[in-house]
Amino acid sequence: MSASTASLQPQLDKISEINARMDRLPIWGLSPLVYVVLGLCYLLAFYDIAVIGAALPRVVADMHLTTADEGLPLTANLVGYVIGAYFLGVVADRLGRRPSLAICVLILTVGALATAFSWNLASLTVFRFITGIGIGSQIALTATILGEFSPPARRGRYTGTAIMWAAWGNVVTYLLAIPLLSLAGSIGWRLMFGLAAAIVLTLFMFNDRFLPESPRWLAVHGKFERAEHSMQLMEERVRQRTGKPLPPIPTDLRDESELRAEHAFATRDLFSHKYVGRLIAVFCFWFFIYVAIYGYLGFAPTLLAGLGVDLPHALTLTMVGMVGGVLGAAVQPFIVDRIERKHGVIGGAAVFIAGFILLAASHSAAAITAGGFLVAAGIFLIIIPAYTYTSEVFPTRARASAMGIADGWGHIGGAVAPFVVLPVLAASGARTAFIALIVAAAISMVIMFFARSTTNRTLAKLAD
Repeated sequence: MSASTASLQPQLDKISEINARMDRLPIWGLSPLVYVVLGLCYLLAFYDIAVIGAALPRVVADMHLTTADEGLPLTANLVGYVIGAYFLGVVADRLGRRPSLAICVLILTVGALATAFSWNLASLTVFRFITGIGIGSQIALTATILGEFSPPARRGRYTGTAIMWAAWGNVVTYLLAIPLLSLAGSIGWRLMFGLAAAIVLTLFMFNDRFLPESPRWLAVHGKFERAEHSMQLMEERVRQRTGKPLPPIPTDLRDESELRAEHAFATRDLFSHKYVGRLIAVFCFWFFIYVAIYGYLGFAPTLLAGLGVDLPHALTLTMVGMVGGVLGAAVQPFIVDRIERKHGVIGGAAVFIAGFILLAASHSAAAITAGGFLVAAGIFLIIIPAYTYTSEVFPTRARASAMGIADGWGHIGGAVAPFVVLPVLAASGARTAFIALIVAAAISMVIMFFARSTTNRTLAKLAD
């Protein structure tokens, strides 16, 4: 053992101990109200993702936009997502998960309010870009936080339970769109964008009682006193809830090479031989699946109009279809930790593709509704295990940065989606556009087939 390694050994031992104590907890060690905090973050982020698709036809009419203009606000939003997910992910790895999430909430609040007061295409595009910075970093950070607080055997379940709120975010978007977009003038779509600013209310729960800093992050950064305090509170809460003593601290969770790597980990090391393969794999997966997801969420009423459905009915059919997302999300917490993570993603992609096939072949409102139902269900059958998977295959010290690169940069696929959907829609119609989305989803499905297995393994071992 070198002198430098020997000098670090007490810190490495403490990091190992905190990780082991976190992983031995049989259940969630936080207040159940943390689901309100993280759940609202997901709900309002996904509400804001879906709102552009619901409001776009009215915005186009009000601002007299051309077909070429329609994709700019969505693309700008997703470019902001890419930038925010990475740079605020880096901030989260340096300054902590909770303060970085608070920054995301504030950015999203400002962007949502500004968008409500947009006066032309340029202002709408700029404000959607700002909003995207907040959305992207918020989703990536929320997934990171959930992964770091969850025991290995329930990591997917807890992530899935929180993401269920995201499914409701899509439904709420269209429930509000039906009455609000019927209002005269531009007031309806402006109210829809502005309502996402309600996320600022979650800041009142950003404290040690409801949403503490991650003990794993605190330990890696040498803040052992705070990590110990949080661990004691979590362990006591688990003892009270279960009425049983805690299991013994495992002795086989420590991974010396991983802990040493974490001690001096930098974002550039994600591109080292050890991690670059998995980074490329998850980036490519997210890129192609986001082409398909945002190609649908960003233009659902427009695509349905291409099938001959008028706008009021398109909004209603889309809203009914989005209920499939709620059911897909509701199922996942019970199955996500029972099957291998990547197999769950592949199964979700199969449901997703089946929905697109049904939409492409549909000639009735019933078939359109069923297709939309399967697409929405597939989205959440995919993203719950995929978010969990992405957050758990990288070390603590760079986990938020890795999420920002993989999921965040993967949103370049979402930014590309308008340039896939709109030209194909104009040239060949909605049915061909759905086929293009099927191809993108199928590519992501193949990529995940070759991904490594992760289910029920500790974060320390997965990072090796």
